[in-house]
Amino acid sequence: MTSERPDDSAGSASVEAARLAELRALHILDSGQEAAYDDLIQIAARICDAPMALVSFVDEARQWFKAELGLGCCETSLDRSICAHAIREKELLVVPDLTADRRTRENPLVVDDPHIRFYAGAVIRGPSGLPLGSLCVIDHEPRPQGLTSAQAETLCALARQISALLAFRQTLDTVSARETELEASERRFRVMTSAMPQMVWTTLPDGFHDYYNDRWYEFTGVPYGSTDGAGWNGVFHPDDQEKAWSRWRHSLATGEPYEIEYRLRHHSGAYRWTLGRAMPIRDAEGRIERWFGTCTDIDDLKRVESEARKLAAVVETSKDFIGVTDREGRIVHLNEAALQLVGLPDLDAARRTEIPDYFMPASARILDDVVLPAVRRSGWWEGELAFRHFGTGEAIAVLYNIFPVRDADGNEVGYATVTRDLRERKRAEEARDLLIRELSHRIKNIFAVVGGIAALTARSDPQAKPFVEAFRERLGALAQAHEYVRPHSPESAPTVEGQTLLGLMRLIMAAYEQEGRERVVISGDDVPVGERSATALALIMHEQATNAVKYGGLSTEAGMVSLTGRIEGDTYHLTWAEAGGPAIAHSPTRRGFGTVLAERSVAGQLDGSLEHEWAPDGLVMRLRVPVANLRH
Repeated sequence: MTSERPDDSAGSASVEAARLAELRALHILDSGQEAAYDDLIQIAARICDAPMALVSFVDEARQWFKAELGLGCCETSLDRSICAHAIREKELLVVPDLTADRRTRENPLVVDDPHIRFYAGAVIRGPSGLPLGSLCVIDHEPRPQGLTSAQAETLCALARQISALLAFRQTLDTVSARETELEASERRFRVMTSAMPQMVWTTLPDGFHDYYNDRWYEFTGVPYGSTDGAGWNGVFHPDDQEKAWSRWRHSLATGEPYEIEYRLRHHSGAYRWTLGRAMPIRDAEGRIERWFGTCTDIDDLKRVESEARKLAAVVETSKDFIGVTDREGRIVHLNEAALQLVGLPDLDAARRTEIPDYFMPASARILDDVVLPAVRRSGWWEGELAFRHFGTGEAIAVLYNIFPVRDADGNEVGYATVTRDLRERKRAEEARDLLIRELSHRIKNIFAVVGGIAALTARSDPQAKPFVEAFRERLGALAQAHEYVRPHSPESAPTVEGQTLLGLMRLIMAAYEQEGRERVVISGDDVPVGERSATALALIMHEQATNAVKYGGLSTEAGMVSLTGRIEGDTYHLTWAEAGGPAIAHSPTRRGFGTVLAERSVAGQLDGSLEHEWAPDGLVMRLRVPVANLRH
């Protein structure tokens, strides 16, 4: 059994690297004392009748003893190692006389204390079969006959037992690592599910619910553990329980993913819509090990979707042109009314267009020069423009508005418009203006006829001439006042540029002069007035003067009216005070239509107020309007 020729099983560099890697992977080096190894060297020493025995593992620069008997140390350097030669053998190295073997005769343990002379070592192999060390017995005396067959076989058997211990150790390490990994995985799973906003649950393969995360208990408000097993169905809406059970049973039977919407009872007592989902977790053979499921609160989403559907229905059924673009002005959506208005066949055709494509050339220039800069500056724009019909090229009068669309963070993502077709309104306005012009023309003719009759009367009756002249002047003033108080289109409205409020009052009240005497005395602070304010004020004061002629201060020979303007801060006060008319016993029991119309006109058009005081000496009317509003 003695060999002078070493086996090359541990000789190559690659094999040596693999051997050392396996040795270290076993974590046996420098490990604690273990009774199993101690028992084995005791048996080896007794069977071989040797004073010394070792379980030695050969490292890169040392040999380390897992178990030791009689040598008195736990490791040595490799120059003292005979086991380093043993691991090159297939199974057993026996050296009868260490002083006679060229491999060992210079070994310090042979030359010096403890002066060993006999060595027998059985190779200890790792789980992969690589030699890692030896179980050896050592004697101080040479043994020319070596070991008996029984001793050799027993020593090799004990070495194999150590190999089995190493394999078991590796298995334990693997199991321990796996358990550690599973524990870490379980911790990660629980941390992950605790951090998730959804409710998370797991079940056994048969569907038994054995885990819920905190979100489940926070949402439902049920005690921990109360919904394990089949207890979860009790928190479902009664109308949804059978549907949920049926779908769950189907997934358990087929292994198909589970997905269903149902109403789950919230801790507040309200039922909220929830999306339930579950997927099977399978092993390598495809068998279901567990089910992993989530419940997501979608109640708010369902409400938003419902509102979105309602909004979509409003948009799609609206008769107005409603459109949305991206930030570059490319069309994203047009409703059906929009497609019909501009003659586009469908949404796909619309999506090949951009905002400027919808306008007549003049309006397109306004879009670039006025509209888009105003939107960027003020956030919206509205005004009258002209669309272009894609099929006929026809100009379409529209009231166009545009405003930005923003996302949840306030970022601008596009533009939207709700645009109204003005063609019918324009046609109605044209018809109305035609009628108004015709009526005005006829009224002017009446004024002219009356004036002509008066002139004829003066020619036939010289004494009536002064009266007729005064009458015609008053008639002319009434005709001029009529131009202010009748309805106008923008084209027919009288010019008020440079007009002031008191100047307008003098123009309207000129009709009520009597023989050159002012019946309405106008005084006080004056302010400029714009077109809209002038029309409203003319209507109000003409109504007031007409009533005064019928019932008030201008209905008597001596009666008169004081019309005074006063500016106080940002407010203009206009006071109409009648005197010399019939005495007023009490306030009217009802307000006339003209009075109601005047009050509404002041409030709606001028953002002001109108008050009437029925004093015994005569009516006092007080009009208050913001100065800024009079300029419009």
